Amino acid sequence: MAWPSAGTPPTPALNQVGGPSFSFDLGAANAALKELYDDQKIANLVYKNNPFLAMVPKMEEFGGKYMPIPLIVNTSQGRSAGFSYAQGNQTAATVESFALTRVANYSIAQIDNQTMLASKTDKMAFINGATVVIDGAIRALTNSLATQLFRDGSGALSTIGNISGLTPGVVTLANASDVVNFEVNMTLRAVSPAGVDRGSSGWVIAVNRTTGVVTVSATTMGSTAGNPAAWQIGDSLVVQGDQGLALKGLAAWVPTTAPTTGDNFFGVDRSVDPTRLGGVRFNGSSESIEEAVIDASLLVAREGGTPDVCIMNFASYAALEKSLGAKAQYISFDGPAKLYYPGILINGAAGQIKVFPDRSCPAKTAYLLQMDTWKLYSLGPAPHIAKYADGLEMLRVYNSDAAELRVVSYANLGCNAPGFNAVVQLGA
Repeated sequence: MAWPSAGTPPTPALNQVGGPSFSFDLGAANAALKELYDDQKIANLVYKNNPFLAMVPKMEEFGGKYMPIPLIVNTSQGRSAGFSYAQGNQTAATVESFALTRVANYSIAQIDNQTMLASKTDKMAFINGATVVIDGAIRALTNSLATQLFRDGSGALSTIGNISGLTPGVVTLANASDVVNFEVNMTLRAVSPAGVDRGSSGWVIAVNRTTGVVTVSATTMGSTAGNPAAWQIGDSLVVQGDQGLALKGLAAWVPTTAPTTGDNFFGVDRSVDPTRLGGVRFNGSSESIEEAVIDASLLVAREGGTPDVCIMNFASYAALEKSLGAKAQYISFDGPAKLYYPGILINGAAGQIKVFPDRSCPAKTAYLLQMDTWKLYSLGPAPHIAKYADGLEMLRVYNSDAAELRVVSYANLGCNAPGFNAVVQLGA
């Protein structure tokens, strides 16, 4: 190809194997994506509607097989007014260490080759076509992480409250507020209270976000409604592949039922001291929400904790706000990506407590937290767009005329002082 003598040939883009390319190939698509999906853009997508995910401290270099999280359960008991007794009764401090492991979570976005070809002369055309798909993949994984941060690691999104015998496929959730965890085209499995997979799938074909009703097909995605075989009232609903492989969230670290003999939580039997190793439990369902939070803070303060944040769902937050009326003191948390989270201030037993609503928090449950005891440990940001050895984030799909982008998370939640935190049962 000859160029005019007075001109300078343009510098060709590099394709995925390092050679010159004058077309909009995967390398060019990758460069366009990097311009759009910078840290600020991804942070905005991830944290916008997920305050606890935004607030929890992060550690993004979770390498190795596991992360040890040590804590002192009991101090040495070599103390007495009599020297000989102090010396004779001394014991070593009891130190436990949670061996925190990572769990993986994936969300896939595919873009057909026609979109790539149609935008070879204008990368913004590609961006406009790809944004909806990629944003959706990021949000899907973000919503999963946000939900799992409040759950016990079982992968359960909700419990079946009723299955219609007259209208096939209509599943009423035990807690209507859990409907935020469901999306059309999800593939669900039912798991018995004993943890046994019922052996049949249900494909979500409709979601009623007012009534908390999910309609499923028993045959395939997008098919007619039907009741999956063996699904029963009281079963947990999980996304296929999530059972027992989800992140260990607040419900695992501070369970509503105290750990009993034989408990094995990241290698620790918490039953030897269920409060220091498994958090404080308080039933405030007979009190106002404000009273419940304050009374729970008394128990945490007695253990030496100074809880500073309380998370609850929007229904409970609204009830708190209405009960406080003109007494409500409004505050805010300035999160990452210049996001703003409004809240209410309560005076607790050990200091002021900032109360925030979170859509992922289960109904009638509040978590009273000392935030500096928590950390989201991850291998890279959680979530992030995967990049492989060739430096590309866009990959060819071997059996389809498409390119693929993968959003991933390798993470788990950790706490170095569970006893400084509480789970509170609320009446509203």
